[in-house]
Amino acid sequence: MTGEELAQSLRRMYRLTAIFGGIGFVSCFCLRGAREAMGFLVGVGGSFGNLWLFNWLSRSIAPGERQQKPWQASLFIGRYFGLFLIGYATVKALDVSPLAVVLGLLASTVAILASSILDLIRGLRGTRS
Repeated sequence: MTGEELAQSLRRMYRLTAIFGGIGFVSCFCLRGAREAMGFLVGVGGSFGNLWLFNWLSRSIAPGERQQKPWQASLFIGRYFGLFLIGYATVKALDVSPLAVVLGLLASTVAILASSILDLIRGLRGTRS
């Protein structure tokens, strides 16, 4: 994968995360109310942060010219602890269902899966042409 293809794929993942987050927010607002929708939105924010942190950390520990730092690898695992703390604080502070926050946190996961499927479809189309 070239650098331009990687950048395009990352932009698509962020865009899809925003789209799925927006659809989920509106759905949650219509079905469960404003409080649950805010919990979902906080989860989507955590999902964006997790996606950005995963991208940053994977670039920082990748082999290359930059000097690798051991603390960056520990952040790779520590991000899950941070997400748990954000989710727990959101559930307690907003008094929302944990399900709304967890579903919001899954927005980037759905976006990554959708982006992968789109890449596979494009790859299949490219080999047939």
